[in-house]
Amino acid sequence: MTVGKQERDVTDNKMLSVIPVAGIFFKFLLFNAIWCYYTTFTPFSCWESYATAFVATLLLSVPYILTRHIAAGVLVMSVLDIWMVANLMYYRTYFSAIPLSSYMLAGNLADFLPSVTASLRWCDLLFPISTVVTVFLTFRIGCRQKITLRFSRRTYFVLLIFSCALLSINLSVRGGFIAIYRALRSSAHQHASGPPLYTLFGTLYFDYAEELPELTEEQEREIHIWLSGRPPLVPVPDIECRDNCILILAESLESWVLNLTVENQEITPYLNKLLKEPSTLYAPHVLTQVNGGRSIDAQLLMLAGLLPLQTGAYSCRFPFNTYHTLPKAMKELKGARNYLLTVDKTKTWNQGAVARSFGIDTIISYPDFRMTETFGNRKRLGDKAFFAQCMEKIEKGEVWHSGENVFIQMVTYSGHSPFKMPESLKTVHFSNRVPEIMADYMTVAHYTDEAIGKFVEYLKNRPEYERTMVVITGDHEGLADHRKELCHTKAGKGIISEDEFTPFIVLNSPVPMHYLKVMGQIDIYPTLLNLLGLEKFRWSGIGQSILDPRKPGIAISPKRKIEGDTLHISADELLRMQQSQVISDRIIRFDKLKDLR
Repeated sequence: MTVGKQERDVTDNKMLSVIPVAGIFFKFLLFNAIWCYYTTFTPFSCWESYATAFVATLLLSVPYILTRHIAAGVLVMSVLDIWMVANLMYYRTYFSAIPLSSYMLAGNLADFLPSVTASLRWCDLLFPISTVVTVFLTFRIGCRQKITLRFSRRTYFVLLIFSCALLSINLSVRGGFIAIYRALRSSAHQHASGPPLYTLFGTLYFDYAEELPELTEEQEREIHIWLSGRPPLVPVPDIECRDNCILILAESLESWVLNLTVENQEITPYLNKLLKEPSTLYAPHVLTQVNGGRSIDAQLLMLAGLLPLQTGAYSCRFPFNTYHTLPKAMKELKGARNYLLTVDKTKTWNQGAVARSFGIDTIISYPDFRMTETFGNRKRLGDKAFFAQCMEKIEKGEVWHSGENVFIQMVTYSGHSPFKMPESLKTVHFSNRVPEIMADYMTVAHYTDEAIGKFVEYLKNRPEYERTMVVITGDHEGLADHRKELCHTKAGKGIISEDEFTPFIVLNSPVPMHYLKVMGQIDIYPTLLNLLGLEKFRWSGIGQSILDPRKPGIAISPKRKIEGDTLHISADELLRMQQSQVISDRIIRFDKLKDLR
């Protein structure tokens, strides 16, 4: 039988081969598998991955159904191959699908052809191979299976309409596609799962629907007025600024555990000792200001001096904006090299992309550590093992090369809710008079305290320590909705703070002090600029340095509640504080710092 006769048989007026349709569906599954290899395989356990892929397959099969020619199917599959491979290549570099706005810039790729080809992987060849195999099977098998592998146009269109209707109803019942996808983008571990869950078509539609209108002249003017009204960051006279900065973000560390003894057990003995050193700056009342982004919001607050988005996580929505940060200031004004050491994966909160935008030179993350002491369901490295291995990396020269100035950001994990740790690692124990969640939290805090203490002792024995400032703070509060209940228990009353305060500790600070007023996490950034002598940097942040005597002792919570001494500040100061969240949100959404020089 000739090829022409075979094609006429396969594309008979009444019956069509199911193989080209199955070939398109296979490509969606293949794309999902490769994408999830770099992100998370969670989408494979979600029905949306299969339902949306099935509906997209039926829609893309329309040219083949209408023309009854396999050539139409081949054209669709070839375009799909190119598009899917391009998005996989883009993700390997930029940690996201190709944004809608970037399709108009495709011509620029000619200048970066070597970088583009370097993003190809052997698995990408499976896409064109699957097209060839689909065509082969269509002619060699499809025409022989007269009934089981063939269907009519009527069956196809009934199935298409029915599938689209069911998917639409389901999305509507759950709040609508845009709301669902927006929540997905704000997820810590599934922010990159949109393409496999809702296909690349869904991702592009979301980008289109979320296209932001241009700022009005009035909104532009409001940003300008607010920024112009900030008190200038004034250098502190007669201080010896440090050349190195090590920032330890301790997961969920709250202030109330410091200087606390429960059932004759000191919860944080190492930190308590450090607080008494004459060169320590300590502020116990730092209001947690993170929002939907949690840990990654803390990095925005402390490193970039910006409040989080009012909805969603900036790290997933705007990771490639222009951010003027503490690491960039250290590099520009002190020639420092910037490091990020974290036990998490770079995909978590999209922190790999954020680190690049923030000016981090070297990322040492999950694959770079030996899992010798694991915590939690996600099996992340415990804090003692984390700091021990960080010391090893410093000794080996992997981090902090001899003679270089550094900014080192270290992110711990053990304090992650629900604060469960292996029995073999517990160094304190409490009676049943202490509520379980409180006991678990204090047990983990004691463990982390010892880990940080040993690391600080190591740093003090290094010759660079005289020029080094060590910052220890919590990335956010930890007790969440347990707080109110615990504050009313016999064991927790008067001990657990009713406010969401994290500590701000600076060791070897050029300005030692105990700052007892309320401050926000947003105020850490300008304070560190002050302490490190970086006042000439182009961006001093939304907050205000606690070394500025004009600073009011207040901070605004994510719920827009003003905390602190509101009785002794002016109405204008209160208004500026209330406006700060909207101003920061606009700055991030519209990338308003990109023109700041």
